[in-house]
Amino acid sequence: MAPFFDFAPLDPACNPPERYQATFELLAELWGRVRGFRSLCDDDPLLTVLIARLEHEIVAAGVVLGVQIELVCRR
Repeated sequence: MAPFFDFAPLDPACNPPERYQATFELLAELWGRVRGFRSLCDDDPLLTVLIARLEHEIVAAGVVLGVQIELVCRR
């Protein structure tokens, strides 16, 4: 299964700062850990809701970071 987060700027000529790439890798790692933890908590409604919220927050952060990377690359 392909990772949900995969760092690939829209513009192949884009070379964003390393700190943005490292942040994206961190989001990918967090996503993987949260998704892995999800199966352990299927029987607990509170943790299920909490994990779903974390997933939404990670996706939102990934979108914001992706937009910022594109903006930085256009400068």
